[in-house]
Amino acid sequence: MIHAVRLELLKLRTAPAFFVTAAAAIVLSYVSAVTNVLLPVKKGDPAPGSVAHAAHVFEQPGAVTSMAMFILGVLMIAAEYRQRTILSTFLAEPRRGRVLVAKLVTTGALGAVIAAIAYVLVALTVVPIYASKGVHHVPIDITSIGIGTVLSGACYGLLGVAVGALTRNTVAAVICGLIWIQLVEVGILENAVPSLARWLPAGAAQGLTAVGKSTQDLPQATAAAVLVAWAVAVVALASKISVRRELR
Repeated sequence: MIHAVRLELLKLRTAPAFFVTAAAAIVLSYVSAVTNVLLPVKKGDPAPGSVAHAAHVFEQPGAVTSMAMFILGVLMIAAEYRQRTILSTFLAEPRRGRVLVAKLVTTGALGAVIAAIAYVLVALTVVPIYASKGVHHVPIDITSIGIGTVLSGACYGLLGVAVGALTRNTVAAVICGLIWIQLVEVGILENAVPSLARWLPAGAAQGLTAVGKSTQDLPQATAAAVLVAWAVAVVALASKISVRRELR
């Protein structure tokens, strides 16, 4: 298994898409969070240093890196089917389950690392900026949100691999996944049926990083368990279908 994970890391090191995705996740998280602190507050918006303002700022790395890791997870396996390199991968390791597990371990670990880097950079920059504005104590538990950000990045990486294995189509997996998360869950269900939406992947991820922002969100421990359960369920389905499906 260690050898299989090393091979996956080697593939990523030779793929520009990995570096572009990782860099974009970190840069966009940083710019989004810092901009929210530096820009003047509009009338009716939460004041700097309030719980709502701080929660919105510190949740940016989780929101951005989760989507980036979902896309990277899809690319980890669906791109191999598209480019037909999956044939040589399965020839080198005929046990397809081990290949899928190696991709899951690699993507999950990278998701945690990238999310951690993005969050630490944001925290190291935002806290001094708050202090320069007279806010010397951030009114939320930034450590707790950081843990949620790391877990969200890892789980969304797993979900990306699972969806990519199910569809075997990069474009379809990314588009369908983003439509489900951003349109169906966030755009429709979160407003129409919030009691249901919070138990879905996007709602659980929001509960991990939106501490103190809304009473509709799941408690962080519950949200973590729900998101992990979704990742495990989709991974199990992908493993059952992908391992038995014939290559064409």
